[in-house]
Amino acid sequence: MTSIEMEIRTRLDVLFSQYTPNNQLTEFKEELVADLLEAYQDFAKQDRSHDEALDDAFDQLGDIKSVLSDISQQHTSDEHQSKSNQNKKPFVDFSDDGVHIGNLHINGKGVRLGDDIVIDGKNDKVNLGDWLHVDHDGARIGRKYYKFDDSDNNEESMFNSGNFKMPSWAAAHHNAQIPISTQSLIFDYKDATVHFYTNDKLDLITLDEYFSRDNSRYFATIHETDDHISVTQGDSPLIFHVRKLINIGLPKSITNSDLTIINRNGNILVQDITLANFNVNIESGNFKAQHIQAKHADWQAHSGNIQADHILFETAKIDSRSGHTKLDHTTINQAQIDLSSGSTDINHFAGGGKIKVNSGSVRLRINKLTSDLKLKTSSGRVRITTPETQDFYFDLNSNSGSIKIERTDSSHLDKDTSNYKRGFFGDDPRFTIDATTNSGTIKVY
Repeated sequence: MTSIEMEIRTRLDVLFSQYTPNNQLTEFKEELVADLLEAYQDFAKQDRSHDEALDDAFDQLGDIKSVLSDISQQHTSDEHQSKSNQNKKPFVDFSDDGVHIGNLHINGKGVRLGDDIVIDGKNDKVNLGDWLHVDHDGARIGRKYYKFDDSDNNEESMFNSGNFKMPSWAAAHHNAQIPISTQSLIFDYKDATVHFYTNDKLDLITLDEYFSRDNSRYFATIHETDDHISVTQGDSPLIFHVRKLINIGLPKSITNSDLTIINRNGNILVQDITLANFNVNIESGNFKAQHIQAKHADWQAHSGNIQADHILFETAKIDSRSGHTKLDHTTINQAQIDLSSGSTDINHFAGGGKIKVNSGSVRLRINKLTSDLKLKTSSGRVRITTPETQDFYFDLNSNSGSIKIERTDSSHLDKDTSNYKRGFFGDDPRFTIDATTNSGTIKVY
């Protein structure tokens, strides 16, 4: 047994010690050991330290406490259910709240048969004990996970390849060209998949809308004033589903314009755009941005995921109430990032500003500081990879938790306790990394 495997098993022993052991838990643990070893080796090849690669491997597990609890209690629950069923008498009840026939429960929330089968209408998922879990993204059968073939992902691949031909499912195509001048641009789509890209026009916006049903009332309406040009999605039928794909081409001359995207429940992809101001307001859905430049950005997401890659902003405000936020190759000279819940992953970050996370884990890899960076969380683990080629001050405080500094080169500590560390790296620091958490741990690499 290698030292890496021993360290993985030791960590898993601590995690598994909270649950009643059985054969299923033992088998599950052996599967995790193999998966974690493979993940560690992958991360170690990416020039990461031993501790960083090991932590990244364990981060791939996510929160498995509920799975461990289910496996641990499954034998006990089955035995208890068997005894209970022997004592139960047939029961039938019809009321305004639903139907109850023996172990069958039907109401507005879904269908439940005993404690095993759940059809959850609110979250659109089906569970069969711990063996089968099905939702929009895919299915888990036992320990195997199968991702569904998502049509939106196929459409995204089509967009990335530059192939803008009419999709095979489209029954209608609505196209328009809109001249631009100095007006700001507003695109308001309720529930469509919308792609923004740079077209080959001088001063024309190109709009291509595809629908699986042919009806002109589904087409967007265009309204122009002295201040702005607005494009608003057409009607959406309530009785049946209409598939939609929207491609919006913006000319290169848009670099001094303001763009606002409003989306209530759909998918937004923005690629290869340079703007003055870039504003996004999403109620529920997914937002993805690639190769974007702007003087200022204001992104508001009430529920959904934010993913951005290769973005360059002078100033930016990113506010997400719920969902996963992932930023990669991100430069923001002055950032104001406020996240309520969900995991946060920021890689290859250059800049400074403030990052606030109410609840959830934070993974931050810093390439370069251009100003002071202040990070504050209420609860959750904070992991920071610091720039190796830049000197800086640090002030790390955990009100309830611990602080570990894995990096030891050229470090100077003014204060050094288990939950508070202050000092600097190098001989000529200019900027400060200030990290505070009320409940959780802080680890610096």
